[in-house]
Amino acid sequence: MVILLGLFQLLLTIPTYSSSIDMKYMFVCPLCIGSVSVIAGSFGMASERTPRKALLNICLISGIAGLVGTLIGLVLYSYAANTSLVLPPCSQDSGCPEEVFQSFYKAISGQLLFYDIAALVLHCFQTFSAFKGLRKH
Repeated sequence: MVILLGLFQLLLTIPTYSSSIDMKYMFVCPLCIGSVSVIAGSFGMASERTPRKALLNICLISGIAGLVGTLIGLVLYSYAANTSLVLPPCSQDSGCPEEVFQSFYKAISGQLLFYDIAALVLHCFQTFSAFKGLRKH
């Protein structure tokens, strides 16, 4: 599941790049969080199959990195979802492009926030599992 959530974050990097106006480099956050999640999930799967101490150490470190990244992402995505973009007023009565863009921006921020919360929970479980495995070995 961690790998899948990381891939969702990576896929949402593209619309985030095109829609982030107020935070210029916001697309870097889902790119980094998605990459770390995919790597951490891969190490988690590898340590489940062959639980060696070195592999469990790497899994624990990547899980902690994923936790830190998702916590930073949680703050950024919460800020992005709660701010409103300052766009010029629309002169049309219906179908205003600025309003459509605003709703698109809110939808992308909300999806990133949802996937980040899910990834945070899964990184907690993965880190706890790696720590428990290290205590056994």
